[in-house]
Amino acid sequence: MEFIRKKRARPHIEIAPLVDIIFLLLIFFMISSNFIEPAIKMELPKATSEHKLEKVDLVVTVDRNARIFINRSPVAMEGLQMALQEKMAALGKYDVIFKGDERIGYDLFVKILDTAKSAGAASFSVEHTR
Repeated sequence: MEFIRKKRARPHIEIAPLVDIIFLLLIFFMISSNFIEPAIKMELPKATSEHKLEKVDLVVTVDRNARIFINRSPVAMEGLQMALQEKMAALGKYDVIFKGDERIGYDLFVKILDTAKSAGAASFSVEHTR
C-alpha cells in the first residue's frame, strides 16, 4: 500500500517588505538631514572649480551683516589682529582661511586680508562652496 504524501513547500524569505523598510529608512534619513543648519547663516558665492581644502583650525568668517568670527567666536574688527595673533600662537599654525558672504564689500575683505598679514599669517586662502 502506497501512502500519499503532501509535498512540503520550501521556506523562503519575502523580499518585498524588506525593500519597503529600506526605502522608508532612506526617506527618513534624507528628510532628517535637511534639518541640520550651519552655526553662522550666510550665503557663500558659488565657484566652478572642485578644489577642496584640507581641514585648518584657523577660519575667519564674515556673515551678511559684516560680523566677523574666528572659529565661530565673534570678534570686532579692532580686535581682529590681536585675536589672530593669539590663535596663531596657540595653534602653531599661520595659515588663515577666509569664508565670506557674497554680499560683503570688497573693502572689508581687503581690510581682513591686511589684518591677517599684519598678524603674521603665512598664507591666506579663500574657501568657496559649490
